[in-house]
Amino acid sequence: MSKSIEAISKGIDISVKNPVLFAPFIIPIIVHLFFDALAYIFPIRYYHFETPNPFISLFGSLIAAILGFIAGCMLVDMANDVINNRPLDLRRSLNLVISRIAVLIIVAIIAALCSITVILLPVGIFIVVIAITERLNAVESVKRAFDFVIKNLGEVIIFILLVIVASAVFSYGFSIIPIIGPYIGSIVSWLLNAVFTVSAVYFYLSLRPPPPPDISV
Repeated sequence: MSKSIEAISKGIDISVKNPVLFAPFIIPIIVHLFFDALAYIFPIRYYHFETPNPFISLFGSLIAAILGFIAGCMLVDMANDVINNRPLDLRRSLNLVISRIAVLIIVAIIAALCSITVILLPVGIFIVVIAITERLNAVESVKRAFDFVIKNLGEVIIFILLVIVASAVFSYGFSIIPIIGPYIGSIVSWLLNAVFTVSAVYFYLSLRPPPPPDISV
């Protein structure tokens, strides 16, 4: 089985067996839905037409994105614990993220810049995963991400394509449902993001180079 397909399958399996992994995303989901609802309650009027207030939606999306970033970092650490047969601890994962927030913000900015270029999207996806699982600084995380992607380029491309296609299909499929569709689509997008984050952690851990042997006496 392709390692990318195995990672997606494992991500789903691990998430279903450990639903607490979705816990960090509860708050950003609620915030996102709350501001989307406010945008409908306080619409903007154009002549005889009304449209959801884009300023409220944009502000809500910004707040949800910040909270989602923290949640995603927590999830990476939690997934790392599950895969390595360690007990889950929401508080410990949150404390880890907070203690390294400066490094993670820098890493997130670099990852975002890589994603914009498209060609460096694979690097951008794994920078945060590596920074958290390996406890590295921003520079070392970027170096390790480039090295990981180059050495596993074929599998990485397949993995990313599978994630993009699955996300688009499920999110769009629910979003076209009248009235409640956009809300369901938003929730599905967040949940899929959580599952694929777990998949990315498994993918990296299963393909990363083994640690050097301990030669200490």
